[in-house]
Parts: sequence; structure tokens; C-alpha cells
Amino acid sequence: MMNCYYRQRGVAIITALLIVAIATTVSVTISTRLQLDVRRTANMIANDQAYLYTITAENLGMQILKQDREEGEIDHLGENWALDIPPIPVEGGYIVGKLTDMQGCLNLNSLDSNATDPAVALTRLEMLLQNLGLQKRLAQGVVDWLDADLETKIPDGAEDSYYMNLDAPYRTANTNMASASELRLVKGFDDAEVYKTLLPHVCAFGISAPININTASAEVLRSLGDDLSESDIESVITQREEQAFNDLNEFQNSKTLKDKITSLEDLSVNSEYFMLRTESTIGQIRYIGYSIIQRNAAGTASVIARSQGVY
Repeated sequence: MMNCYYRQRGVAIITALLIVAIATTVSVTISTRLQLDVRRTANMIANDQAYLYTITAENLGMQILKQDREEGEIDHLGENWALDIPPIPVEGGYIVGKLTDMQGCLNLNSLDSNATDPAVALTRLEMLLQNLGLQKRLAQGVVDWLDADLETKIPDGAEDSYYMNLDAPYRTANTNMASASELRLVKGFDDAEVYKTLLPHVCAFGISAPININTASAEVLRSLGDDLSESDIESVITQREEQAFNDLNEFQNSKTLKDKITSLEDLSVNSEYFMLRTESTIGQIRYIGYSIIQRNAAGTASVIARSQGVY
């Protein structure tokens, strides 16, 4: 009788301990999920907050560009828009920004058959590739990626017949690139080193916009002629740092470049398209935004495209 009593008492204790263990597990699970939900909600709020700060930075960038146009039509790297926007303290963190001239690079979409002069653009891309130590023929793949047909009309081009036979097949865009990062899909640029070497000097927007000789990189400037040396370009950059070029004739007739520029087609001394890169840090959230700003001749600026993370 006594043994039975102790057995029942032991069972009761074990049952009670089991119930406590289950209750504790459930409680911990609920608490953990609640903490995750709170953290997730806080991150979502911080991300939205960072996005709104990016919109505010866009307004500041457009105001800077509008004021710049009021001060003069020539765009160069000595102007206020080219300066880094200093860190701006905001609630919960800070935001920094940088405006860059998108016409200081070679626009890949200028190789499109509907662009102003695709033949000149192709020659420049070939020269750029060569000056960077890359193969000129890679440019032909870009031409086929952009054109509207599915026929490979150039020796080193590529259409669906090439891309659909890859291990991970896909089709050609047959239209303008939305971003220079799309270059990774083009034949020959799947090589990471080739892509990284060319990327800083190219961009992709619209169909055609002239290269601004006052903001173009040394490599892009060198692609404008067949016989331009590094010392030639260093002299040009030194000259434009002292005094920006006011027109294309002044650029072409400079002592260093005389008779060396292949064509003045698709060149300018002012710009219409700019890229604003913003980085907002709110708590644990780091938000990087890219905004393409178009400024017309009257100075009115507007955002025509946005992306987050990588442009």
C-alpha cells in the first residue's frame, strides 16, 4: 500500500515537472518569436526611414544642380555639385551622398543603332578596351546585345544561338541596358576581372548622351583618339583643372590634342544626367540608394530612375 502511494506520488512529480518543462519551452519560444518580430519590425521601420532620407537627399541634389545651372552652362569637376555631401545627422543615424556626372563615362547604350553615331561609339569602346589591356573584339558582343535582331552579323558578336547554349541559358536583351551591371551577361564579360576593369569607365542610361570632356576619366578621354598617349591625357587633365574647356573647338585645338581627336561627335562641355549615390545608416540598417537625375537646359531637375543596393 505504501509502495503504491510513493509510486503515484513519483508519477505526479514527474508529470508536474513535464508540464513545467513544456510550459517553459512554449514560453521561451513565444518570447523568442516576439523578440524577432520586434526586431524585424524595427528594421522595417528603419529601412523605410532610410528610404525617405534618400528622397530628401534627392531634393537636395536637384537643388544643387539647379543652382549650378543658374551659375553657368559649363559643367566641370571644380563645381559644388562635384563635392561630397558631408555626413548629415538624422534621427537614429546619419546620411552621406555623392553626385557624379554620368556623362563622364562611355554610355554603352550609345552603341545602339538608334543612337546619334553608333559607329563612333563602337570605335571609342574598342579603344577604351585596348587601352585597358582588354581585347577590342569584346565590344562586338555589346553591339549584338543591344540591337533588335537575332542575327549575328559581326564576327565576335553573339545572339540567342550562343546564350541559349550556355550551362545556364538566357536570351539576349535586344534593347538598351538598364544598368552597366547588365554587362556581366554579355559574351566575354562574364570574366570577373574583365568586368571589373571596364566597369568604372562605362555606364548605361537613355539611348545617347554626349561625353563631357570636362568630367570624363583619363581612360575615356584617351579613347577619343587613335594616337593619344598617357602624357597627352595628363596634360589635358592638368589644363582643365586650371580652366575648364568652354567649347569643343578649344578642346580640339589645344596644343596637346591638335589633330589627334578622331571625331567631335557625341562630345560636350556640359551635362544633363547625374548619378546620386546615398548611404543612410539608421541603427543597424545600412541603405544604399542610386538615383539618376536628369537636368534640362532650363535647370529643372527630376529623378528618372532609382535603384537600391547595386547600380
